[in-house]
Amino acid sequence: MWLGRTLIRLLGPIIRFFMRVQVVGLENFPSDDTPLILCANHISNWDPVLLIVANPKRHVYFMAKAELFCNPLFSWFLGKQLGAFPVHRGTGDTGAVHIAQQLVLERKLMGIFPEGTRSKTGKLLRPKSGVALIAAKTGAYVLPAAVVTRGQKIRPFQKVKIVYGKPLSPEELHLNDAEHPDIRFAIRYIMNCIGELIETNG
Repeated sequence: MWLGRTLIRLLGPIIRFFMRVQVVGLENFPSDDTPLILCANHISNWDPVLLIVANPKRHVYFMAKAELFCNPLFSWFLGKQLGAFPVHRGTGDTGAVHIAQQLVLERKLMGIFPEGTRSKTGKLLRPKSGVALIAAKTGAYVLPAAVVTRGQKIRPFQKVKIVYGKPLSPEELHLNDAEHPDIRFAIRYIMNCIGELIETNG
């Protein structure tokens, strides 16, 4: 992944300048090796890039739609250099869930957009249950994050805020009972936290 990380170091400051990236709540990242899932809203194709350059000290391994991996060269760059991995949406992709769980258990920062697709209006869409299932299986904390900009449309030279909330524990999400995790409660709670970050930082 040396090439991808080198590009992030080189291009990160340029992207932050042109996109006027402002980072809020970086102190909310746990300082230890707590298993952690980064969970954010999804308003543009820029979101993964912005979330990666917002915190260059800790790389994010994103779950991404399988269609992005159709081109062999692009697939190599996304997978081998940026650490992204494909998920086949709408199929209950157990392979992608297994990869996500392994990353979390290895104390790598796994990133996911629970809406599963970009919101064309900027409003939060109905979420999928994947992040709650992964958190329940791994005992991970969930770090809610929000990509916030005017009109929720990403444009050059228009300020974009990357806002991190406080990490949510398995107990707070009602996922600490391995036999009976409350998946519905957890995903609603996560999305409510993301919604509050958007509302208070818009």
